[in-house]
Amino acid sequence: MQRAAREYARSLRQHRRWLERMRARGLAVEALAPNRFRKQLRTGGCGHARCWLCHGDKLAKRPTPRQLRALAAGRDGLAQLEGGSPT
Repeated sequence: MQRAAREYARSLRQHRRWLERMRARGLAVEALAPNRFRKQLRTGGCGHARCWLCHGDKLAKRPTPRQLRALAAGRDGLAQLEGGSPT
């Protein structure tokens, strides 16, 4: 809720601009919540957590680059403890 409170003024400005544009085009204006713009700021993706197109790696449980680096570092650390060379 802190983020929503911080971005409240921005959300209201965006909502008012959107209402003005819709009225200028002569389109029907529905009573939509002003904060609906806040969650649409994602750079990509549709916003649905189970969408295979957007979240295929997550749903297929493929490791992220961060997890791959952590696994490699762990293997190197174990190899050094055993006295062998890292592979």
